[in-house]
Amino acid sequence: MIRFPAVLFPERVSILFFSELLLSFTCFLAAGAVTTGTLAFSSGELTRILIAAVSVVFGCYLNGLYRNLHWRSRVFLILHLCSVFGIALLIQGLVAYAGIGLELPHGAMLAGAALNFMIMVIWRVTYTALLNRVFASERVLFLGAGDIAREIAAGMSEHPELGYTVVGFLADDREPGEWIEGGEVVGTIDSIEQCVHRLGAKTLIVDDREMRTRLPVAALTWAKRQGVTVYDAGTAFEMICRRVCSRTFRPSQIIFANEMAQRPNSLALQSIYTNLVALVAYVLTLPILALAALAIRLSSSGPAFITEQYAGFNGIPFSASRLRCVAEDDPSRTTRVGSFIRALHLEYLPRVINLVRGEMALVGPEPQRIEFAEALSDLIPFYRHRQVVKPGITGWTQIQDAPGTVTDALRDIEYDLYYTKHFSLPLDAYILLYAIRAILPFQDR
Repeated sequence: MIRFPAVLFPERVSILFFSELLLSFTCFLAAGAVTTGTLAFSSGELTRILIAAVSVVFGCYLNGLYRNLHWRSRVFLILHLCSVFGIALLIQGLVAYAGIGLELPHGAMLAGAALNFMIMVIWRVTYTALLNRVFASERVLFLGAGDIAREIAAGMSEHPELGYTVVGFLADDREPGEWIEGGEVVGTIDSIEQCVHRLGAKTLIVDDREMRTRLPVAALTWAKRQGVTVYDAGTAFEMICRRVCSRTFRPSQIIFANEMAQRPNSLALQSIYTNLVALVAYVLTLPILALAALAIRLSSSGPAFITEQYAGFNGIPFSASRLRCVAEDDPSRTTRVGSFIRALHLEYLPRVINLVRGEMALVGPEPQRIEFAEALSDLIPFYRHRQVVKPGITGWTQIQDAPGTVTDALRDIEYDLYYTKHFSLPLDAYILLYAIRAILPFQDR
């Protein structure tokens, strides 16, 4: 079964995406009707219109217009939309150059793009203005004010597109009115009923510390009868922070929960598309690899490749190489050619060979060297569960932090466990699109 993690497609973003796809299709359809003088379109013409519409929403994605629904100013919005339609026109040019006959006629494309640009500016401004009125934020009340609860609250403020608003914390060890990270302490645990009524809370999140010490069963049961949604801290943390919470994770979740089990069907699908891409990539990258290796050998002494042993699928070791970008006698110094290779994101290009061999996938946890994997598996009991899928060229963990950011191993494993839990073709597609966007010259607003 193909599953779509809800956190990837929040309601507000999904509605905006499909509405803009429909608006774009309608604009190009209208432009086609005006330029041809008829409303009777063949299936081939409708396909051309759909490709043009999809290229527009793809341009919106590349410009980060579905990642953050708010922007600094309307001028910034207009500038980003100019980039969007530049991308759409470029895609049309590439389709025409390919000679497959699926491009729109020039007149219809230009007229549709101009109309679409004006409509999208108006729609974006209108949608943002109506966002909080039509889609009221889910009002969240926390039971407990521990570290996990505060981290969830911080995640909600960082991702307003998820549609949650923190109305306060209930805590016995804090003074009412005290401001903590994420919100205000509005009462004690015993005041659940009064605070739910007074603050209009529709969601309760129970901190892990409260679940272990004193769980107010009667009050939570009452809240459920009132239609209030109740989450434990671990579930809410995963929804908002997009990673599994190691502090609430239990071995029983691996042993008894099917959602953490290995998925042979998904693995098979992943292997099929990885093999197809790998074969094409291998042919295309061989000349690039040869030129890069030659440049490294000519510019500095030492081998062109650095080869190391990594822990792979189910812990099976494999060898993987990368282009040497540092001086052989000083690993802290990047060579001139190495700087160029890293700027073009070519350092790990030799791993396409591991794709062909089936040792790696396009998407998966970052491969760990054997010695690190063994050390981490001794320190973290559930570490080896990240090996139920193949390591990847890119992955869920890799796209969460900016290049060069140093994150702790436990945090990375939390992201890896999230990926293995939600492992599916749609999640792989999301990660690949994000990775492609990351290496292109587009920045969030």
